[in-house]
Amino acid sequence: MQDEFSKPMLVIYVAGHCINCLYAHTVAKAVQQDFPAVAVRIVDLEATHEAIPEAVFATPTYLLNGRVWSLGNPSPQKVRETFEPYARRNETIV
Repeated sequence: MQDEFSKPMLVIYVAGHCINCLYAHTVAKAVQQDFPAVAVRIVDLEATHEAIPEAVFATPTYLLNGRVWSLGNPSPQKVRETFEPYARRNETIV
């Protein structure tokens, strides 16, 4: 269970046949770079042996803390609006 101090987890489900999934890798890199307080993981449905959540029925699917956050690639605005609060929460006040 996530509490207010837990690192948010973004899991992105992709597949090799999915053209839009190429951009999902770009989104993942941007989130990792711009919002280091967010843990990001990409799961290739064609290569994984882990159980796939029932919520994942299309690719790319983004789960944030275990809940569907985006079906398909999110807009840069949605990424910023979602993850900026995590970045601000981890800023050090001098």
